[in-house]
Amino acid sequence: MNIENASAFSQAQSSRIGQRDGGMSAERVVLRLSGITKTFPGVVALNRVDFACRAGEVHALVGENGSGKSTLIKVAAGIVVPDSGTVQIGDMTLKIGDPRESRRCGLMTAYQDTSLIGSLTVAQNIEVSFHILGEPTPEDLRSVLARYKLPFGPGDTVSSLGPGGRQILEVVRAMLHSPKVLVLDEPTAALDMQTAAQIHDLIMLARDAGMAIIFVSHRLEEVRRLADRLTVIRDGVIQGTHTQMNWQVEEIVELMVGAPVGLEFPLRCSKTTVGTPLLDVRNIEGPGFGPVLITVHAGEIVGVAGAEGNGQRNLLRGIIGIDRKAGSVHLDGKVLAATPAAALQAGISFQSGDRAAESIFPAMSILDNSTLQLGRDAGPAWLALRRSLLPRYREAVARLGIVTASPYQPIGALSGGNQQKVVLSRPMLRAPKVLIVDEPCQGVDAKARLDIYGVLTNAAEAGVGVLLNSSDSSELAGLCDRVYVMADGVVIDELQGHFGEADIVQRFVSASTSWETSPNVSRTKTQSRRFAAALSSPQLPVLVLLLLLAVVSLYTTSQVPFFLTSSNVANMMVLGLPLICAALGQQFNLITGGIDISIGASMTIAVCVASFVLSDYIAGSIIQGLLLVSAVGVAVGFMNACLTLFLKVNAIVATVATTGILTGIAVLLRPLPAGSISPELATNTASGVGPVPFVFLGIVVIGLLLDLWLHLTRSGLSCRAVGLDAGSSQRIGIRTNRIKTMGYLAAALGAAVAGVFLSMQVGIGSNNVGLDLAIPTFTACFLGGATLNGGRGTFLGAMLGAIFLTVLRNATQFLGVPNAVSQLLYAGILLMAVAAYALANDGRRTARTRPKLPQNIQ
Repeated sequence: MNIENASAFSQAQSSRIGQRDGGMSAERVVLRLSGITKTFPGVVALNRVDFACRAGEVHALVGENGSGKSTLIKVAAGIVVPDSGTVQIGDMTLKIGDPRESRRCGLMTAYQDTSLIGSLTVAQNIEVSFHILGEPTPEDLRSVLARYKLPFGPGDTVSSLGPGGRQILEVVRAMLHSPKVLVLDEPTAALDMQTAAQIHDLIMLARDAGMAIIFVSHRLEEVRRLADRLTVIRDGVIQGTHTQMNWQVEEIVELMVGAPVGLEFPLRCSKTTVGTPLLDVRNIEGPGFGPVLITVHAGEIVGVAGAEGNGQRNLLRGIIGIDRKAGSVHLDGKVLAATPAAALQAGISFQSGDRAAESIFPAMSILDNSTLQLGRDAGPAWLALRRSLLPRYREAVARLGIVTASPYQPIGALSGGNQQKVVLSRPMLRAPKVLIVDEPCQGVDAKARLDIYGVLTNAAEAGVGVLLNSSDSSELAGLCDRVYVMADGVVIDELQGHFGEADIVQRFVSASTSWETSPNVSRTKTQSRRFAAALSSPQLPVLVLLLLLAVVSLYTTSQVPFFLTSSNVANMMVLGLPLICAALGQQFNLITGGIDISIGASMTIAVCVASFVLSDYIAGSIIQGLLLVSAVGVAVGFMNACLTLFLKVNAIVATVATTGILTGIAVLLRPLPAGSISPELATNTASGVGPVPFVFLGIVVIGLLLDLWLHLTRSGLSCRAVGLDAGSSQRIGIRTNRIKTMGYLAAALGAAVAGVFLSMQVGIGSNNVGLDLAIPTFTACFLGGATLNGGRGTFLGAMLGAIFLTVLRNATQFLGVPNAVSQLLYAGILLMAVAAYALANDGRRTARTRPKLPQNIQ
């Protein structure tokens, strides 16, 4: 279409749909974006965009995937910094690139992938959102949630909610702030009709309360019904704003695409189910589903429907062997092994509904993502040759209409719709026997949907059996020859012949309603959540460590009677001080989502520096020396923070490099053991009440106070939130880099203090004395409940872990255990600690899926 024709078409659409919005009364505008321009490498995402939203209206923002919608709302939310332009919320001009400032000015965003922390409770997620803004959390959250008719309570863990429950909570949490502007980014993208209707009610409630609502959605039918005004964006340029009239979906699509587009489902002949099925699923079971029996014939498109959370997704995964516990799957009459690799090799292509987490590799090129399942077709002798891959890739690009600048562009830079097309190019290039797709059109625009529908129907016409799950019942009705309806993890009905969207919805809504009245639901749900809460309790590692301490102590005492005498207990407490201090610092870092491999080298540097500055027992000299050692620790912490947070070096790589640097400096400071530490320091360190040194008591008090801060204060909650999910934390305005910097500082400072205590024990400067304590430090933290994923563990647990390792080391010496065996024992304890957490985590997942709750309960 040339420029003149495109202009004439746009003008014709403006007259049919509604006139371009003219002047706007300034007093009613609560959000104004002016002259927003944003470029990414090779792409102009936004080009001098002007956009405004009024109080008390639903203003829809529509456009194709990659048109600039997401970038524009992220600019408004302060997440993306524009190259030029201004953002005004109410009477305040936003400091560009600050989510906290945007929220304080009155703009709240509910994201499609949510900004909730899954491992925190509903109440904690709401609390941390208010804490960041310095606002009090609403009182009596239970009644507040009940007012919004939410089917979960404040104490429920967010990860235990279904996708629909999480999306509703995301919207409600934003509304609880009573914002001036509420931005809704694809709030119903993966929801069934019943849950989407609940979101629609919330939108109307917010509009009637006077909020300005920006509504981004690819479900154009709901845009047509809900929006008061509609702004179209294409290729980063606003194409016009239109007032509400009798919109038709086809006309909205024409505005988005810039040309007339047909929206009919592809025509095809309905297939019969006579004969041997291509895919025969026999009574398979797994978490959240089963037993299920379904079939798919060659050339047939079969759908799976149901209210969200009734086992549809788990069923599709179970067919390819993920978490399948019982039953069998037959392809062409042959039994398949219960592994995804075996399913792929046999001819089943599965594409997950969780595109970002399971379907794409964001840092890899589009070419590699598209062709990674080609196998032998990629080149001879399993080689991936470009001359073989590029023609296949270009074929997929042409057939699917993938918009990309280069085959070597990272797929993470593409829009959601183009990413989905790349994912679906894999089965197209491989030509499988069966294609299983979960949510094929989630988060893609109307034009991309047509391309994807074409892929599915062409595959069926070529004799491929297609099995798909979709939350869009109209999609299932338009594409499928048959539809299995699921409730409570089992198939309750099968639709075939002539059926429509209403028939599908009626089946699973009535099933959910009848199941909801079961008297066993509440009891099963409560038991499951109690079990999950017990496994995830931060006190569990503490209880286990106390039990282990008792066992080791009693056994050693039975063999060595003087093991628990006052003198030996005091000796173990003093010997344990370096490990306890190092573990406390490292635990802080692990909780905030960091990791510091250089902690052993940091202790060594502290010992070397101490041998220069702590040789004389003079008050002024001792104070200056301790301050200098602490300053060295702070400097190391800042260096690690700069490398990981600002230079974006991987934390393990960065701190390994720091280890090398510090080790080299230690060798320069003390090529040979030399210097001295004042013996009076060691003597005073051992003084105390009975067998308990004062210093030991003080450090224990510090650890307990840190635990109280971590679990009882809002700032402690923010630290845990950052460790659990830094991305979501940043979206709600938490200063993630500041908190992570505190973690690295705590780790290095803890190592410095540990080095001081260690120097008192060795009495001399040495360039390798602290290196052996690095692994025990991590072991102590993991025993205390910490994980590399962050957000978990307690300071009391880390201290007990360090004490347990100290007692164990002392016991093995008394019992005459060889050093090599002791090292193996320590390594075994570390592996057991990690394995125990993995089992507990698996138990939490099992507890969440065991009740098989439908969406309106989850």
